[in-house]
Amino acid sequence: MTIDQMDLTDIYRTLYPTTTEYTFSSAYGTYSKTDDIFDHKTLLNKFKKIEITPTTFMDHSAIKKEINTKRSLNPI
Repeated sequence: MTIDQMDLTDIYRTLYPTTTEYTFSSAYGTYSKTDDIFDHKTLLNKFKKIEITPTTFMDHSAIKKEINTKRSLNPI
């Protein structure tokens, strides 16, 4: 089964299509997007913010997802 068949998308690249942030940096100063943040397409409106934050302890950056927890009120 493929990503498209499961209705998954890279949430970060969908929300921030023109950003130049990367999730991997090597000791040689090269950067690349090696990680995808997959989630179901129907959940796109649930994310308030997604950040890629650098870390000094690993070669991959941390990924922080902030989820909107407010419930919408639907009239009956």
